[in-house]
Amino acid sequence: MGYDMTIVQERDQEEKAAIAAAAAHVKTLPSPHRLPEGEEREAAEKAWKAGWKAYDDADRSYFRLNIWGMSHCCDAMASFRMLTREEAPHFPRLEEFGLTEWPEDPAHYEGDARAKAEAELTDADRGYLAAVEATLAFEPVPVRGIPVGKFSSNDGWLVTPAQCEAALAAWRVQPAATRARVEGEIGWWASWIAYLTYAKDRGGFRVN
Repeated sequence: MGYDMTIVQERDQEEKAAIAAAAAHVKTLPSPHRLPEGEEREAAEKAWKAGWKAYDDADRSYFRLNIWGMSHCCDAMASFRMLTREEAPHFPRLEEFGLTEWPEDPAHYEGDARAKAEAELTDADRGYLAAVEATLAFEPVPVRGIPVGKFSSNDGWLVTPAQCEAALAAWRVQPAATRARVEGEIGWWASWIAYLTYAKDRGGFRVN
Protein backbone atom coordinates (compact mmCIF):
# COMPACT_ATOMS: atom_id res chain seq x y z
CA MET A 1 0.00 0.00 0.00
CA GLY A 2 1.12 3.51 -0.69
CA TYR A 3 -0.03 7.02 -1.52
CA ASP A 4 -0.35 8.09 -5.14
CA MET A 5 -0.60 11.85 -5.46
CA THR A 6 -1.81 13.36 -8.72
CA ILE A 7 -2.18 17.03 -9.61
CA VAL A 8 -5.75 18.04 -10.45
CA GLN A 9 -5.20 19.87 -13.72
CA GLU A 10 -4.46 17.75 -16.76
CA ARG A 11 -0.84 17.60 -17.86
CA ASP A 12 -0.06 20.31 -20.39
CA GLN A 13 1.57 19.58 -23.75
CA GLU A 14 5.02 20.50 -22.47
CA GLU A 15 4.83 17.96 -19.67
CA LYS A 16 3.35 15.28 -21.93
CA ALA A 17 6.14 15.84 -24.44
CA ALA A 18 8.80 15.62 -21.74
CA ILE A 19 7.34 12.34 -20.44
CA ALA A 20 7.16 10.89 -23.94
CA ALA A 21 10.76 11.89 -24.69
CA ALA A 22 12.03 10.39 -21.44
CA ALA A 23 10.09 7.18 -22.07
CA ALA A 24 11.50 6.95 -25.59
CA HIS A 25 15.02 7.40 -24.25
CA VAL A 26 14.58 4.60 -21.70
CA LYS A 27 13.56 2.24 -24.49
CA THR A 28 16.90 2.83 -26.21
CA LEU A 29 18.91 1.75 -23.18
CA PRO A 30 20.27 -1.79 -23.02
CA SER A 31 19.01 -3.81 -20.07
CA PRO A 32 21.88 -4.27 -17.59
CA HIS A 33 20.42 -7.63 -16.53
CA ARG A 34 21.32 -9.10 -19.92
CA LEU A 35 24.98 -8.15 -19.63
CA PRO A 36 27.74 -10.11 -17.87
CA GLU A 37 29.29 -8.78 -14.68
CA GLY A 38 31.87 -6.10 -15.32
CA GLU A 39 32.37 -2.49 -16.32
CA GLU A 40 29.93 -2.63 -19.22
CA ARG A 41 27.13 -3.82 -16.94
CA GLU A 42 27.97 -1.22 -14.32
CA ALA A 43 27.83 1.52 -16.94
CA ALA A 44 24.52 0.17 -18.22
CA GLU A 45 23.06 0.10 -14.72
CA LYS A 46 24.12 3.70 -14.17
CA ALA A 47 22.55 4.79 -17.46
CA TRP A 48 19.41 2.75 -16.69
CA LYS A 49 18.92 4.42 -13.31
CA ALA A 50 19.58 7.87 -14.77
CA GLY A 51 17.09 7.24 -17.56
CA TRP A 52 14.33 6.18 -15.19
CA LYS A 53 15.06 9.10 -12.88
CA ALA A 54 14.71 11.46 -15.84
CA TYR A 55 11.37 9.80 -16.64
CA ASP A 56 10.15 10.26 -13.06
CA ASP A 57 11.34 13.88 -13.02
CA ALA A 58 9.51 14.59 -16.29
CA ASP A 59 6.19 13.52 -14.76
CA ARG A 60 5.76 16.58 -12.55
CA SER A 61 2.09 15.81 -11.90
CA TYR A 62 2.69 12.58 -9.99
CA PHE A 63 4.35 11.81 -6.66
CA ARG A 64 4.28 8.54 -4.73
CA LEU A 65 5.20 7.64 -1.17
CA ASN A 66 4.90 4.25 0.49
CA ILE A 67 3.44 3.96 3.99
CA TRP A 68 6.81 4.49 5.68
CA GLY A 69 7.62 7.40 3.39
CA MET A 70 4.31 9.13 4.11
CA SER A 71 4.81 8.69 7.85
CA HIS A 72 8.31 10.16 7.53
CA CYS A 73 6.94 13.01 5.37
CA CYS A 74 4.21 13.86 7.87
CA ASP A 75 6.66 13.83 10.78
CA ALA A 76 8.94 16.26 8.94
CA MET A 77 6.09 18.51 7.80
CA ALA A 78 4.61 18.60 11.29
CA SER A 79 7.94 19.66 12.76
CA PHE A 80 7.97 22.67 10.42
CA ARG A 81 4.27 23.49 10.99
CA MET A 82 3.44 22.66 7.40
CA LEU A 83 0.59 20.44 8.68
CA THR A 84 -2.38 21.37 10.81
CA ARG A 85 -4.15 19.18 13.33
CA GLU A 86 -7.55 19.08 11.64
CA GLU A 87 -8.73 15.51 11.20
CA ALA A 88 -10.79 14.54 8.20
CA PRO A 89 -14.54 15.04 8.63
CA HIS A 90 -16.85 12.04 8.47
CA PHE A 91 -18.03 10.98 5.05
CA PRO A 92 -21.74 11.45 4.28
CA ARG A 93 -23.86 8.33 4.67
CA LEU A 94 -25.80 6.82 1.79
CA GLU A 95 -29.02 6.65 3.79
CA GLU A 96 -28.94 10.42 4.30
CA PHE A 97 -29.65 10.70 0.57
CA GLY A 98 -32.06 7.80 0.35
CA LEU A 99 -29.48 5.57 -1.31
CA THR A 100 -28.46 1.97 -0.63
CA GLU A 101 -25.57 1.68 -3.10
CA TRP A 102 -22.65 3.91 -4.02
CA PRO A 103 -23.44 5.82 -7.24
CA GLU A 104 -20.99 5.52 -10.10
CA ASP A 105 -18.77 8.61 -10.14
CA PRO A 106 -18.43 10.02 -13.68
CA ALA A 107 -15.04 11.47 -12.68
CA HIS A 108 -13.63 7.94 -12.97
CA TYR A 109 -14.32 7.94 -16.72
CA GLU A 110 -13.50 10.00 -19.78
CA GLY A 111 -15.23 10.95 -23.01
CA ASP A 112 -18.40 9.08 -23.94
CA ALA A 113 -18.16 6.82 -20.89
CA ARG A 114 -18.20 9.87 -18.60
CA ALA A 115 -21.17 11.38 -20.43
CA LYS A 116 -23.05 8.08 -20.09
CA ALA A 117 -22.30 7.85 -16.35
CA GLU A 118 -23.42 11.46 -15.83
CA ALA A 119 -26.69 10.85 -17.69
CA GLU A 120 -27.48 7.88 -15.46
CA LEU A 121 -27.12 9.81 -12.19
CA THR A 122 -30.22 10.61 -10.19
CA ASP A 123 -30.64 13.83 -8.20
CA ALA A 124 -29.92 11.82 -5.05
CA ASP A 125 -26.76 10.42 -6.64
CA ARG A 126 -25.58 13.91 -7.53
CA GLY A 127 -26.31 15.21 -4.05
CA TYR A 128 -24.36 12.38 -2.47
CA LEU A 129 -21.36 12.76 -4.79
CA ALA A 130 -21.31 16.53 -4.17
CA ALA A 131 -21.33 15.92 -0.40
CA VAL A 132 -18.46 13.44 -0.73
CA GLU A 133 -16.45 15.94 -2.78
CA ALA A 134 -17.08 18.67 -0.21
CA THR A 135 -15.69 16.31 2.44
CA LEU A 136 -12.62 15.43 0.38
CA ALA A 137 -11.91 19.10 -0.36
CA PHE A 138 -12.52 20.46 3.15
CA GLU A 139 -10.54 23.62 3.81
CA PRO A 140 -10.61 24.96 7.38
CA VAL A 141 -10.32 28.75 7.52
CA PRO A 142 -7.90 30.38 8.07
CA VAL A 143 -5.69 28.13 5.98
CA ARG A 144 -2.49 27.50 7.93
CA GLY A 145 -1.22 24.37 6.19
CA ILE A 146 -2.34 20.94 5.02
CA PRO A 147 -4.74 19.17 7.40
CA VAL A 148 -3.07 15.97 8.61
CA GLY A 149 -6.34 14.14 7.97
CA LYS A 150 -5.73 14.44 4.24
CA PHE A 151 -2.75 12.14 4.59
CA SER A 152 -4.64 9.67 6.79
CA SER A 153 -5.84 7.47 3.94
CA ASN A 154 -5.79 7.21 0.16
CA ASP A 155 -9.47 8.01 -0.40
CA GLY A 156 -9.00 10.80 -2.93
CA TRP A 157 -8.50 13.75 -0.55
CA LEU A 158 -8.01 17.06 -2.31
CA VAL A 159 -5.09 19.12 -1.03
CA THR A 160 -6.12 22.57 -2.20
CA PRO A 161 -3.87 25.24 -3.75
CA ALA A 162 -4.24 27.42 -0.63
CA GLN A 163 -3.16 24.53 1.58
CA CYS A 164 -0.13 23.88 -0.63
CA GLU A 165 0.85 27.55 -0.44
CA ALA A 166 0.42 27.69 3.33
CA ALA A 167 2.64 24.62 3.75
CA LEU A 168 5.27 26.14 1.46
CA ALA A 169 5.16 29.43 3.37
CA ALA A 170 5.87 27.56 6.61
CA TRP A 171 8.81 25.83 4.94
CA ARG A 172 10.26 29.02 3.45
CA VAL A 173 10.61 30.70 6.86
CA GLN A 174 12.84 27.92 8.14
CA PRO A 175 16.54 28.85 8.50
CA ALA A 176 18.62 28.12 5.42
CA ALA A 177 20.80 25.73 7.43
CA THR A 178 17.71 23.76 8.48
CA ARG A 179 16.42 23.53 4.92
CA ALA A 180 19.80 22.36 3.68
CA ARG A 181 20.05 19.75 6.43
CA VAL A 182 16.61 18.30 5.73
CA GLU A 183 17.22 18.16 1.99
CA GLY A 184 20.45 16.30 2.71
CA GLU A 185 18.85 13.85 5.12
CA ILE A 186 15.68 13.13 3.09
CA GLY A 187 16.70 12.41 -0.46
CA TRP A 188 13.30 13.11 -1.99
CA TRP A 189 12.45 16.21 0.09
CA ALA A 190 13.53 18.75 -2.54
CA SER A 191 11.35 16.92 -5.08
CA TRP A 192 8.43 17.03 -2.62
CA ILE A 193 8.77 20.78 -2.19
CA ALA A 194 8.95 21.17 -5.96
CA TYR A 195 5.79 19.07 -6.25
CA LEU A 196 3.89 21.24 -3.77
CA THR A 197 5.10 24.34 -5.62
CA TYR A 198 3.86 22.96 -8.95
CA ALA A 199 0.56 21.77 -7.45
CA LYS A 200 -0.39 25.13 -5.93
CA ASP A 201 -0.70 26.64 -9.40
CA ARG A 202 -2.50 23.64 -10.95
CA GLY A 203 -5.55 23.08 -8.79
CA GLY A 204 -3.85 21.22 -5.95
CA PHE A 205 -3.53 17.43 -5.86
CA ARG A 206 -5.43 14.29 -4.98
CA VAL A 207 -4.25 11.69 -2.47
CA ASN A 208 -5.19 8.21 -3.69
